[in-house]
Amino acid sequence: EVIIDGGTDPRLVEVNCRQHNTNFVPLTMAAIGYNALDMYLASLLGDLPDLPVETSHMQLPWEELPHLPLTRAFAAVVHLVCFDEGELVEIKQEVLEEIENLPSVYAMEVYDHFEVGSHIGKTIDIKTDSGWVHLINDDEEQFKQDYDRIVELMPQMFVVKR
Repeated sequence: EVIIDGGTDPRLVEVNCRQHNTNFVPLTMAAIGYNALDMYLASLLGDLPDLPVETSHMQLPWEELPHLPLTRAFAAVVHLVCFDEGELVEIKQEVLEEIENLPSVYAMEVYDHFEVGSHIGKTIDIKTDSGWVHLINDDEEQFKQDYDRIVELMPQMFVVKR
């Protein structure tokens, strides 16, 4: 994050790998073998001679990064869409378990505020989704099948009283 307020020079406030409100690192590591934070550090540190020898296995030489990443696996963040609005009466655990057991699912989360008795609204943007699923798979066909199944199951996740 960089702040530019017009009165001073730009200021670097934060550097992280939390894209999409989730830990993106396992996805990028599986898909291309490195991540944004490693790239940032490599751009700053390069191959400085004074880095501790015991960290050599963790260093990412900037010059060795390709101009375009090579895909090693398929990976994605799927944002769980809430299709209903009203009082949440039931969370369909069997639907969530089916999603969780798909071969490409690496991790998933349904946000805590989606609890029985709470009022939920329809997803209209990234700030109103109901959670996320991380998908990783070497097999493109399986990856696509799992993605399609998650999209198919999303409307069945919640039961609401309108």
